Amino acid sequence: MDTLDPSHLYKLAIVGAGVSVLSAFQAGLSGEGTLLLDYQDGHGGFLRHALAAPGLEDLATFVRTATLPHLLTVCFNSTAVGLLPGEPHTLVVRQRGGTVKVRAERILLACGGLELTRESAQIPGPRPAGVLTPIFAHQLLNRGYAPGQRIVVYGSSRYTQATAYRLAEAGLSVTLVCPPGEAALSLSGVHPSSLTLSPPARLVALAGFPRLQALTFERAGETFTLAADTLVYATGLRANTHWLKSSGLALTAQGAVEVDACYQTSVPGIYAVGTLVSPSLDHEKSLAMGKELASLLSQGSP
Repeated sequence: MDTLDPSHLYKLAIVGAGVSVLSAFQAGLSGEGTLLLDYQDGHGGFLRHALAAPGLEDLATFVRTATLPHLLTVCFNSTAVGLLPGEPHTLVVRQRGGTVKVRAERILLACGGLELTRESAQIPGPRPAGVLTPIFAHQLLNRGYAPGQRIVVYGSSRYTQATAYRLAEAGLSVTLVCPPGEAALSLSGVHPSSLTLSPPARLVALAGFPRLQALTFERAGETFTLAADTLVYATGLRANTHWLKSSGLALTAQGAVEVDACYQTSVPGIYAVGTLVSPSLDHEKSLAMGKELASLLSQGSP
């Protein structure tokens, strides 16, 4: 890992090393004069911990085979905690050794999103152990730990289904429940016998303390209960913009960063791509955004 030089003026500073940035580099974005920051210890971004899950093989292959360009300055284990627009722009970066200010002519924000939690939907009940977001479930599996024994995975995305498959492949009892009004899921191909697909239903309450014991759902006006010691809540993503509140960047009504057709934010010289712009657990638009941005910057877009 390279060392941050607060006295150096970078041509471009990039926050985030996920699939949208990797896509931009594969499409020809130069590493010369460019700084890449990420809070993790390697590239891959939000999806990094989940890429062992069946159903995400295409993204896993892309991340595994993606290469970083020559002349690129890379600083992992580095978290951007502040943005000060100006001429030049300044990023406030926190590392293990302290906080550093980094200057750059242009900045690309690709710091992704944060998984929605059960609290974001104001689902009533206690706050017991055993209520997780998918990334935490994948991190536990990667370390050889079982999140629970009787698990309900709640959500409708491809990422949600891949999470349920992976938990079931670990020998755990898993029930996958899709919220009503969203694209119906199906158990395609060969799937673990410990995985069950429930018809769509709305999660309305949790019970149990100190550990989760049961979940109450509503379907067609009637309620029913599923016994569970673990809930993996996987309903969506929100843009990771909390650290940008005082930067002056315009946000959409949903809290994502607002950009124009060239992915430039409301502040000239600051760009944004990926789930920071279009939050999605499946990163549906991230690859295309990275490619388009690389082409625009190479053509001298403002």
